[in-house]
Amino acid sequence: MKLKALSHYNGDMDTRFGDCVLLYDSTSLVVYDCGHARHAQEVEDFLCKNALISKVHIVISHNDSDHTDGIEKLMEYLHSKKYDATVYSSLYLKSARKVLELLDDGRRTLPATKQHILETFDNIKKIVEKAQEYGFSIENATIGTKVLLGSIVGPTEDEFAAVVAQAIEDDKVTKIDGETVMNAASVQLKYKLENAETVLLCGDASPDYLHHLDNYDLIQLPHHGKLDNAMKIFEALKDSYSKDYFISDNTGSGATSGGSDKLVEYMKNEHYSPAFNTKNGVVSIPRSTYGNVSNTRTQGVKLGEMDCKF
Repeated sequence: MKLKALSHYNGDMDTRFGDCVLLYDSTSLVVYDCGHARHAQEVEDFLCKNALISKVHIVISHNDSDHTDGIEKLMEYLHSKKYDATVYSSLYLKSARKVLELLDDGRRTLPATKQHILETFDNIKKIVEKAQEYGFSIENATIGTKVLLGSIVGPTEDEFAAVVAQAIEDDKVTKIDGETVMNAASVQLKYKLENAETVLLCGDASPDYLHHLDNYDLIQLPHHGKLDNAMKIFEALKDSYSKDYFISDNTGSGATSGGSDKLVEYMKNEHYSPAFNTKNGVVSIPRSTYGNVSNTRTQGVKLGEMDCKF
């Protein structure tokens, strides 16, 4: 499988396009997040050029709009073209009883807890309902769940339940280990690329919820390259200089955006190899050149020039 992380469009650095990462070969496609309708269009164009793909796997890392806003558009297209699709997401209601036990205040009921979960994680709710309407398969993204040749590796059930419980208890934007509850327990996907590198995709997960980091060759630095998160990951590794890193920074110019500028400067000053970064254009790992696989870092690729031959 190859990895292609989508970027901004037509020089637009203001729009918050959010994350969209493709894992693919000539017959298979996994879409990890789809944060904007423009990303969905790019996936549609990719499928038009790759007629051997008949089944699409969509993995949703978490509820935030910059990871989900393009998914319903993509599913509408897949349904209209009669693709076989599977959606992998944290199915929050399956943990409702455990969440209720964690809250344990004697005032809440299970039905009320389930309703509060649906209201809190509203984007996931809408996506799952639409997937059901289309007749797509829906998988609970728990540890060990297979996604083609990859697998879900986090968060743990306890971490996940704790995040949901805190979201309900606080009833406001709050933080766990420096990340909002929406971000902290992002679904994490492990995949082996065709160059034999093992990649960890982790959305906006709290670094404290990322485990066995030394087992990966290529690590997504979470939350669009926030410096504090990346430094925790560097500190957790036995040899942080032996790894490759990937940043999905499509945060636009908003003041509340994540943004990787501080991290880029830090890695330069600390003599790390530069991370693959979607702020510089589409990221392709590895990139085919005249039919040969190369591990050379490739940035600044124009969207619409997606590789169609493998």
